Amino acid sequence: MRMARFFVTLMLALTIATPALAQDAKPIENEEFGVTITPPAKWEVAQGNDKAVANFKHPGSQSQIEVVGTKLMTPDVADVFFKTFHKTLKESNFEQKEQSEATYGEYKGTQTQYKFAHSGVTLEVTIFEFIKGNTAWLVVGYMQESDREKYQADFKSTIEGMTFK
Repeated sequence: MRMARFFVTLMLALTIATPALAQDAKPIENEEFGVTITPPAKWEVAQGNDKAVANFKHPGSQSQIEVVGTKLMTPDVADVFFKTFHKTLKESNFEQKEQSEATYGEYKGTQTQYKFAHSGVTLEVTIFEFIKGNTAWLVVGYMQESDREKYQADFKSTIEGMTFK
């Protein structure tokens, strides 16, 4: 629980306060998870937390998209991983706005919207969760409320562009 709360706090701080750590915006290949993730156009590959498979930051807005995967012993335990993530957000005063089933390309899952206000900034957090094989995936978009509509297509392209071996 502490690790999850630390993760949420760290992500919020990175989204609001730090400059992007730019690298070449080439696809991220991860052998452990057998996935390739392509950053959206005009986004930079950024440093993420140690749980992230990929982390992208938009240099002008400081919006961020993070992809987190976790291996499962069996697919039916994914619910525990997803519920723990959501519980941590709620305990950190993120307000859940809506939740619905969603499909991005071939990936079907659940999408949840959260809102968080701090120091005069309102952060919108979009989470898409899905299972692929024996891995649970979270794709998390952190965007200021004023930028969400502008970068939602980039969030979508990140998910649809995920390819698995």
